[in-house]
Amino acid sequence: MDFRTRHDNQIFGVRATGLLVKDEKLFLVRAPEGNYYTLGGAIQLGETTEEAVQREMQEELGIDVEVGPLAFIVENQFSLQEKSYHQIEFLYLVTPLSDPVTYLEEGDSIRQCEWIAFADLKNLDLNPAFLKTELATWKGQLQHFTNRES
Repeated sequence: MDFRTRHDNQIFGVRATGLLVKDEKLFLVRAPEGNYYTLGGAIQLGETTEEAVQREMQEELGIDVEVGPLAFIVENQFSLQEKSYHQIEFLYLVTPLSDPVTYLEEGDSIRQCEWIAFADLKNLDLNPAFLKTELATWKGQLQHFTNRES
């Protein structure tokens, strides 16, 4: 059971994200609308955030990963498809142990996945937006961010 609760059109949950990083590039999913997002999902009851990252990478990409340091915690608030989300998100740096797929099936749509150079992140519509600048300059210390999008 996912650690998520819903009230009307508002969804609150705890999310674990794997930032797949290789050669100063971040692996992202491109939505049909043109925006980009990271890979991960809701933690399940009784699951650690590290376990959730490993499970999500296996479910979404079919690969095993080495979970590295917890880099960021973000209080992420945004709207998507007429729903408001409030997520507490744990973002880990992860190393893929094999090549990930180049597409992701979500419901009825197929979404492209691609490696984006850190220097090019600033040009994207990316959620969470702080990754555009903070990932490339991360100094190895856990950082906390609040991200509010209307």
